[in-house]
Amino acid sequence: MTKSQKDLLWLVLSLAAGFAVRLLPAPAPLTQEGLAVLGIFLTSLMMWITISIDWPSLITIFLLGFLPHFGFGDTLKGTFGNTTVAFLLFTFMLVYPLSKTHFVRRCTVTFITNAIARRGPWSFVSFLFFAVTFMGLFISPSVLFVAFMPFLEDIFQVLELKKGSPSANMIMLGTAFCISLSSGMTAIGHVWPTMAIGYYTAATGRDVNQFQYMAMGIPAGILLVVLLLLVFRFVFRPSDIGTIEPGKAMSLRGRVPQADTQEKIILGTMALTVLLWVGPSLVKGFDPGLYKMVSRWTTAMPPLLGCIILFIARHQGEPIMNFKEVMTKGVLWASIVMTGAATMLGSALTHNEMGIKAWLSGMLAPIASGLPVLGLILFFFAWCVAETNFSSNIVTTTVVSAVALSVCQALPAGTVSVGAVVCLIGFGAGICNMTPAGQSTINTVAIGSGWTTAKDMFIWGGMFALLAILVMTFVGYPIGAVILG
Repeated sequence: MTKSQKDLLWLVLSLAAGFAVRLLPAPAPLTQEGLAVLGIFLTSLMMWITISIDWPSLITIFLLGFLPHFGFGDTLKGTFGNTTVAFLLFTFMLVYPLSKTHFVRRCTVTFITNAIARRGPWSFVSFLFFAVTFMGLFISPSVLFVAFMPFLEDIFQVLELKKGSPSANMIMLGTAFCISLSSGMTAIGHVWPTMAIGYYTAATGRDVNQFQYMAMGIPAGILLVVLLLLVFRFVFRPSDIGTIEPGKAMSLRGRVPQADTQEKIILGTMALTVLLWVGPSLVKGFDPGLYKMVSRWTTAMPPLLGCIILFIARHQGEPIMNFKEVMTKGVLWASIVMTGAATMLGSALTHNEMGIKAWLSGMLAPIASGLPVLGLILFFFAWCVAETNFSSNIVTTTVVSAVALSVCQALPAGTVSVGAVVCLIGFGAGICNMTPAGQSTINTVAIGSGWTTAKDMFIWGGMFALLAILVMTFVGYPIGAVILG
C-alpha cells in the first residue's frame, strides 16, 4: 500500500470515528454540541498521528466551522486571528536571518575555549552542553541541530575522537538532549511552549508573558543539564574521557570569521525583541501604569517590530531580511496552521457551554479526590513526557493540555496552579529523545550520524525523561505556582 493510499484510509477511519462519536447520546451535563467537539478532537488526533500535522489541520478548522455555537466566522477568527499564531509567524521570520550567520559556531567557540572550559575534560563537556542549551533558547531545535552538526564533527576531529568512542557517544547524546530541552525552556520561536500558553489563555482569559514562562522554564532546564552531566560522569562514565585535551579546541578560533555589520544588526534586533518581552515584567512593581500599557501590545508586537527593522535595515545595499525568502524558507507553515487549528479546538473543548469540563469533572472527581495534588501533577507530567517520546511534540501538547485544563479547572479554586501545569506541559514536550518518533530531525540525524545508536538514545533518553518528570514536579511546578498563582 502506497503512502497516499494509507493516508486516504486513515482519513476515512478518522472521519468515521469522529462522526460515530457525534451519533452517541450525550450524557448530562455534556451537550450534543460538546459531543461533536469530542468527535472533532478524536478525528484531529487520529489524523495528526497517522497522516501529518499540516493539511489535516484544515479539516479540523472546516469541521469546527459547522458547530452552531461558533460558525465559520468565529472559527476562522479564533484560528488565524489569535495572538499565538501571529507571535509564531513573526518569531519564525525574525530568527531565520540569525540561522544564516556564523553565530552558532562563534557562540560555541566562545563557550568551549574559555579558561574554565580548558581546565579539564568535564569542564569542556559542561561548557559545550551549556553552549547549545543557550543557543537553543531562541533558535528552533531542528534548525540549530542541523546547523551545529558540521561544527560538532569539526570538534570531534580536533579532539581526535573516533566513531565508537564512548566520549563522542556521550557528547552526541548530550547535544541532542540539551537542544531538545532548550526548546521548552522559552517560548521564543518554539512551538510547543507557545501552544501551551495559547491554550491556557484561550481557556482562562489570563495570559502568561515571556518573563513568567522563562522564570520557571530556565531554572528547571539548567538543573536538568546539571543532572545530565552528573549522570554522564557517575553512571555513563566514558572510559576514554581522559583522552580529551580541551586545549586542542583553541585551533577552532581561527576557523570562524568575525561578526560583520549584518550579524551585529541581527543580534541587536534580537536583543531588543527579548528586552521588550521581558522588560514589562521588570517594571510591574514600581510602574503598574507602564506595565499595563505595554502589556496591551501582546507578545506578538516585539517580533513584529524586529521584522520591520530587518526589512528596513540594509547591508551592502541589500535588505537584511528578504520577504520572499523568509516566507518560503524561514516560516514553518505546518506548525502555524496546526497551532491555529489546535488553539481553536482547545477553546471549543474548554468552552463552558459545551459541557465537556463539567462532564469530565463528574467522571474524574472520584479519582481526583482520592489522588493528592502532587500525584495529579505528577500524572500529567509523566503522561506528557512519555507521549512526546513516541509521538509528535505538538500533538502531545494539544492532547495533554486539553485534558489537564478540563480536569484542573474543575477542581476547587486554589487546589492547583492551572497555568503552571499547562505551561510545564509545553516544557515537557521538549523532552523527546528516546525514539526517532519523538523528534524526527534531531533523533534521526543523531542516530544516522554514526556517533551514537538507537539503543543508547532509548536508554539514556529514558533516564533523562525520568529526571525531567521529577524536576518538573518538584522544581518547575513550585516556581510556576508562585509566579502564576
